[in-house]
This record gives sequence, structure tokens and C-alpha cells, in this order.
Amino acid sequence: MRVAGVALDLERLTYATIVVMAVLSAYSGWSELSFPAAAVVVVSPVVAVCLAHAFSELLQEHAAVQRGLTTSEWLAVARRQVHLLLAAVPPLAVLAIGRATSLRTADTLPVVEITGMLTLAFLSAIASRRAGLRGPWLVVGALAGGLVGLTVIALQIVLKPH
Repeated sequence: MRVAGVALDLERLTYATIVVMAVLSAYSGWSELSFPAAAVVVVSPVVAVCLAHAFSELLQEHAAVQRGLTTSEWLAVARRQVHLLLAAVPPLAVLAIGRATSLRTADTLPVVEITGMLTLAFLSAIASRRAGLRGPWLVVGALAGGLVGLTVIALQIVLKPH
């Protein structure tokens, strides 16, 4: 599977999805946000993770090659970050649908969290399929991703002050 000409990096997309879910779970002002402000809350952690990955990779590359990087090496690092940006797409889609319907921003958070959980199940299913799992083992592999998402949601319920 390719995105923007780059092979889909399941590790990066999974990582960024979990970070977005965790940030949204911990964010306490969601119900007071307008839809555009909620979109900024979704995009901000993705951009931060993208910058962190790019910066850390560039530091590692410079140290490994012990010279300045070429333009193509800089671009290669930038291309590897595309997948991180994809983590914002499902929650932004939920927000867009919420805005187009009568949903208030506060009502979209549970849907965004469930969408994150389903995204993790889907990514886990892709990895399981690539690993050769079929039938019930493929389902178990997909459920493992959903369980990780459910754990993030459960942590929000347990740890968030009410």
C-alpha cells in the first residue's frame, strides 16, 4: 500500500494514531471548542510528532554519515513523515461530518475515540495480513489493534479527573 508515492509505514501511522488518541483523551476543554478549534487540537499533536520524528531522524543521519546531508537525504527524511500526517485524517473526517450535521463538538469526541480504535484495528489487520495470517488469526490480529485503542480510551476514563 502506498501513500503519496511512499510505502505505507504502519509503525509511524500506528504511533501517531495512539498519540492523537492520548492527547484527545487527556484534553479537558473539548466540549467548549468550536469545530475549527477542535481541528487545531487534532492537528497539533500530529504536527508535533512529525517534527519530532523528522528532527530526530535528521540528527541520527548527520551523526551516522558524519557530514552534512544532501538535498535528496533531507527530502527522504521528509517523505518518511507523510504517514504521521495521515493520523489526523480520521478525526478530522469525524469533525467535518459533525459540523455538516447537527452534532456539537462535545458530541464528536466519543466518535473520534472510537474511530481511533477502529483505525488501530484496521492497521493491525493490515500488518496481520502481511504477516500471512488468515481466517480467525487475522481477526485476532485486528482485535489486538482494537484492544490497544480500547486501552487508551480506558486510561482516559480511569485517569482523567471528573
